[in-house]
Amino acid sequence: MATLKQKRARIYKDFDFAFGKNAITGDLNKKLDVNAVKQSMKNLVLTKYYERPFQPDIGSELGSLLFENADMFTADRISKSLEYLFRNYEKRARITSIDIQPNVDRNEYNVDIRFSVVGINSPEQLQVKLERLR
Repeated sequence: MATLKQKRARIYKDFDFAFGKNAITGDLNKKLDVNAVKQSMKNLVLTKYYERPFQPDIGSELGSLLFENADMFTADRISKSLEYLFRNYEKRARITSIDIQPNVDRNEYNVDIRFSVVGINSPEQLQVKLERLR
């Protein structure tokens, strides 16, 4: 009896923002499935309003919130901003929870985003450190 190998179909593909090239084909490297969604989520977090040409509404107010005092009130505003951002602009991810821990001494936030990718039923996690730069 012959066994059939099932080829796993890639659900999501994006190009890698590191812009490395494939050694064999010479094409740009790709991010696949979960890694593609994580890269997109991180890119959304780092995008400010009016930064994308012809799409001024994509972005967040995180840049201005980082100059507020690092406390639970600001952390709550950051959480709500991230929920809105992912709900409206990253349809491939279903957010389970967003946990934000302010580091008052360094005026930064450790963000832990738990989500699942649509079509892939394993829980995933993205950790981002938000800190202000001058």
